[in-house]
Amino acid sequence: MKNLNKLIIIFALAVSATCFAQEYKFGKVSKEELLESSYPLDSTVNAAILYESKQIYYDYTAEQGFVLITEVFKRIKLYNKNGFDHASAEVFLYDGNGAEEKISGLTGITYSISGGAIVETKLKKDGVFKVEDSDYIDKVSFTMPAIKEGSVIEYKYKIMSPFSRSIDRIVLQYDIPIKKIEVSLTIPEYYTFRKLTTGFLPINLKESSESQTKFINGSTLSYGVTKYKINTNNVPAFKMEPYSGNYKNYISTLSFELQSTQFPYSNIRNYVTTWGAIARGAFKDSRFGGAMDNNKYFKNDIDQLVSGISNPREKTTLIYNYVKDKITWNNRNALVPRKNMKKVYQEGVGNAAEINLMLIAMLKYVKVNVKPILVTSSDRPLSLFPTIQGLDYVIARVRIKDDIFFLDATDKYGEPNVLPDRVIHGLGRVITERGNSEMVLFRPSEISKKQNLVMCEIGNDGSVRGKQRINHTFYEAHDFRMQNASKKEDELVKRLEDFYGLQNISEYKVSNIENIGEPVLESFAFETTDEVEVIEDEMFFSPLLFLRNKENIFKSDNRQYPVDMGYGLSKSCSMNIKIPEGYQVIEKPEDMAFQLPENIGSFVFRMNIVGNMIQLSVSETLSSPLVIEKYYPALKKFYDLLIEKESDQVVLKKT
Repeated sequence: MKNLNKLIIIFALAVSATCFAQEYKFGKVSKEELLESSYPLDSTVNAAILYESKQIYYDYTAEQGFVLITEVFKRIKLYNKNGFDHASAEVFLYDGNGAEEKISGLTGITYSISGGAIVETKLKKDGVFKVEDSDYIDKVSFTMPAIKEGSVIEYKYKIMSPFSRSIDRIVLQYDIPIKKIEVSLTIPEYYTFRKLTTGFLPINLKESSESQTKFINGSTLSYGVTKYKINTNNVPAFKMEPYSGNYKNYISTLSFELQSTQFPYSNIRNYVTTWGAIARGAFKDSRFGGAMDNNKYFKNDIDQLVSGISNPREKTTLIYNYVKDKITWNNRNALVPRKNMKKVYQEGVGNAAEINLMLIAMLKYVKVNVKPILVTSSDRPLSLFPTIQGLDYVIARVRIKDDIFFLDATDKYGEPNVLPDRVIHGLGRVITERGNSEMVLFRPSEISKKQNLVMCEIGNDGSVRGKQRINHTFYEAHDFRMQNASKKEDELVKRLEDFYGLQNISEYKVSNIENIGEPVLESFAFETTDEVEVIEDEMFFSPLLFLRNKENIFKSDNRQYPVDMGYGLSKSCSMNIKIPEGYQVIEKPEDMAFQLPENIGSFVFRMNIVGNMIQLSVSETLSSPLVIEKYYPALKKFYDLLIEKESDQVVLKKT
């Protein structure tokens, strides 16, 4: 028996060693990989990275000096159609200051099983696209060909970067699991970097030193290098949760910040910067600071616009609306203008920096107290240290006495202190010419509201007819305009029918969509036969009818990162329900109120019976736009209780 146990252990170790020692070579996909029907550690995933290799190192040429090389090889298994999105990839290349990153050796193959044989389909050049993604970033994108359920895809490429002082953030986790990932980074002794990590997974980073030799034009160059290696198996997928905000801020990553360089026969050059240095540099930059001082191209128009007006608040409103109406955002984030500001003004189209620096220039011209805010938008992860590369957007801050207003003129539906989602989910830093800077959180303290008023009556057959009025305020109004302003009435009606599960909506009206700053009002009539259950001489229904919450969107027991709502929200319902003649209420839900810790949120349920009318008042409030993970269990329990309460039923009995 002992010998049998030993044999089993040896066999298990041999299998384990074989799994971990598997070599992954481009062009060598096994039948076992293709026949694997599900991910061994989680059968629910739609795709998985079987292998990823990132090799980052420096090469030296006499013409360019040190060049940063990144070699990527990735193999992905597509278990089903829901994983097909992972057959597409994007590579971003920086292009600025007269230099550019280049990609080479892009090769891809799709593998599938057909008739028991492995079929290979290669990625063709006409399937690779390069476009300008933003003012200084080019995007290379491709989708692997001939994919089907069970396919394995793999691709590799090399990036050559002249920006040797900047190592891109190394991502170690995705929204799908990784069977095996290998990372190697080799840094010459002339560069000194500081390591920083994010995420919740342990990072097994090994560090060693050795020497390298290069032969350059007949001469020998020898220098020491520091090598970093990561070799990890079975990395779990990052779990996407409701209201994740920018999940890239929470995945496991490794970053390197350049501290200094010292090349042979040269002094040490320090690169550690501060926000103050970044601020001073921005104002000295002719593209940024110069754009805020250039007023020649708009002077006459702005003089006429604010003629006879001395109140700075009125001036601010006029100029802000003028820029919003005159210049259309081209959907590009930017920190500095790409084009001549006069040309932008004449053409009426610009990027975020061109529009908002123009706004700042106009406000400065009329003597309004305005400062620029450098922003890391929600489109990119927050930087772990002061760096201009971590910023991609700019807005304006106006101070009038004790009042502060944030302005973003790229947003046609925006208003002072009502910013687009890409900004409120980001982070800002207001800067001054002297180098002063201050971090800014854009999530508002004021709570947005969605108020529902329903007047209805229940028929003897259990049908419900009535009218509803919805009042959207603040960010709720802004988001409504963003999502629905361009829709036709039938689309707006279909949206409500789908959202509430109704079939018969009529008399629909919406007002104030064009009146920015005013609440958006919706009203409609409805009829439904799905909300009241009739059993003999009794009726059963939730008094909230189709307005009740039916499912808790927070399903995980634990959460490792905040719930980011963007803004606090209060949803209230006032219901007046007329019961059928000849019926009376024999059972009703009890009143209830409860709240979250630290005044994060509250729920109130109040119900009265007045004659043949049911009067119900329900409010659900999350006052904090950002709920830290510490309070997640309480938040989940809060919604469990809320849904349970809103499911309580009224019982009517025929008298």
